[in-house]
Amino acid sequence: MAILPLSKSKKSNAMTDNYINTTAIFGEVKKYILSKDFKFGKLTNVCGTTTVDFSNADINGAVILDSIQLLGEIKIKVPANWHVVSEVTNIFTVVDDKRRNPTVNIDDNKTLILRGVGIFATIKIVDCVK
Repeated sequence: MAILPLSKSKKSNAMTDNYINTTAIFGEVKKYILSKDFKFGKLTNVCGTTTVDFSNADINGAVILDSIQLLGEIKIKVPANWHVVSEVTNIFTVVDDKRRNPTVNIDDNKTLILRGVGIFATIKIVDCVK
């Protein structure tokens, strides 16, 4: 199995790759996505916190962000015009989309699909400006 180097910009934790794969076990991970053609991501949290910031990123079509969490929190910063769909299996888990702004037109060609399992966890979806 080959180990691929991560592409990083000068900003710490900034990812230019079209995918992410993070693990936070009793810790914290912050990723700033810079890709203009992001494809997929996998997030794993065990008593940890992960923040994924799509402020400077773009997607085309439907993109899957798969997560597995136990007693963790994921915070996802996305542009207000992205369509976010939650298909997460929740066991004492809250998925909270705080981007509710009725004046923004949602672009259905930019759909972020959240999948996976959350047990005693939280997923917060917020605007990029917060």
